[in-house]
Amino acid sequence: MNAREIGLMNRFAEAYNIKCVPADGMHSNWDFTYEWDDRKFYCEMKSRNFSLDFATSKYPEGLILEMHKYERLLRRSKNEKGSQSLYINFFDDGNVLVHNLNKLKIDNWFWKTLPETTDFNKRRFVYKYVTFVDYDKGKVLYI
Repeated sequence: MNAREIGLMNRFAEAYNIKCVPADGMHSNWDFTYEWDDRKFYCEMKSRNFSLDFATSKYPEGLILEMHKYERLLRRSKNEKGSQSLYINFFDDGNVLVHNLNKLKIDNWFWKTLPETTDFNKRRFVYKYVTFVDYDKGKVLYI
């Protein structure tokens, strides 16, 4: 996680009075975890450089989720009693869109050319198996 992501995670933790624990290492299957109400949450986070309103108008099809991240998060949460997997998108207007992956039914996966990593400066593109996650399937929070 970079400094911006750590800052967003800490703001999220403070706003909702939870203790977020960053994942060990750069190549973890999730970004951070937290415990709440006797459940553990495994979280994949994305930091967006635009507002939620902009996202819904510019990308009406939804937010991209990679299958390998989805599968790894679900595998972990299904093998650990009482845990859940979350896909958390932080927007620059303070909105946070949270999708519970354990409750989503996704049937439409497809191949798309995307940057290999979130470091867009490297600009190496690869095919990724992805889906679009509907905005209305998530819960909007604010930090």
